[in-house]
Amino acid sequence: MDELLHAIFTRYGKCYMFNSGQDGKPPLVTLKGGMGNGLELMLDIQQDEYLPVWGETDETSFEAGIKVQIHTQDEPPFIDQLGFGVAPGFQTFVSCQEQRLTYLPPPWGDCKSSAMDSDFFSTYSITACRIDCETRYLVENCNCRMVHMPGDAPYCTPEQYKECADPALDFLVERDNDYCVCETPCNLTRYGKEMSFVKIPSKASAKYLAKKFNKTEQYISENLLVLDIFFEALNYETIEQKKAYELAGLLGDIGGQMGLFIGASILTILELFDYLYEVIKYKLCRCMKKKHKSRNSNDRGAVLSLDDVKRHAPCENMRPPSSYAGNMLPHHPAQANFEDFTC
Repeated sequence: MDELLHAIFTRYGKCYMFNSGQDGKPPLVTLKGGMGNGLELMLDIQQDEYLPVWGETDETSFEAGIKVQIHTQDEPPFIDQLGFGVAPGFQTFVSCQEQRLTYLPPPWGDCKSSAMDSDFFSTYSITACRIDCETRYLVENCNCRMVHMPGDAPYCTPEQYKECADPALDFLVERDNDYCVCETPCNLTRYGKEMSFVKIPSKASAKYLAKKFNKTEQYISENLLVLDIFFEALNYETIEQKKAYELAGLLGDIGGQMGLFIGASILTILELFDYLYEVIKYKLCRCMKKKHKSRNSNDRGAVLSLDDVKRHAPCENMRPPSSYAGNMLPHHPAQANFEDFTC
């Protein structure tokens, strides 16, 4: 079991990380979900080894048990704030469901999509950002770091911790939004948990466990706990943040509203252009016809003299003069001979 656990220091001290993927070891995988197909541990918390409480400080712990945090391999643990407790005298079942969250970058959202600018962490996460910020603030103001903080600065002595480090960390908690602004990453993986408990040991197993571990029944009930962590199913849930309106959706909604309220569509717009074309064409043709009729009317209304007609009549000299009887035209007395001036 020791080769599967990786020791790591947190604000609670020395902790162990299971399936860390570090030290060149590939992460373990499970082939099916359900109880019994994950991590199952029986732990002895050894309350007799706890230090006695002589006073109350920010670091004083009154509880008995362990704290557990479920996180991805590329996210550092932040167990003092994100861990959940497991009590002795119980078997705790933790059913996990992987959730993959996707947020939108600016200007639609406020997530961080760029790489992390840090000397200690390669992958950005809120936890990594907080630890990196606290480490830099402590090194700059106290010239030391806590045991769980990365880097090569010297560890804080008890005097430095009491006089500088502890007040500095409390100040960061109060003014967190001013000094440690850690945005949500655009891609985040977290694990939803459902927990249930049963009492151990049972009356039937208390004597057996006491004999097996060479302990009393009271010690078994006060110090032993069983932790069973497993996946509910080998799938994951996706939660994605999307834009309220994209350009295509906006245009589609505008077109749909126009089509609903005024019956507009591409075909309607084309028909409108066709109607305008026909109207303009009709007006132009009507105007041109009016001008043509006016010109013809002016030509028919011109008066020509007899000499002008003769001058332009090519057949005038080709026909002999003719005379007509005086009674040829009614109500006109015969006065003289009439000449034919037509061709």
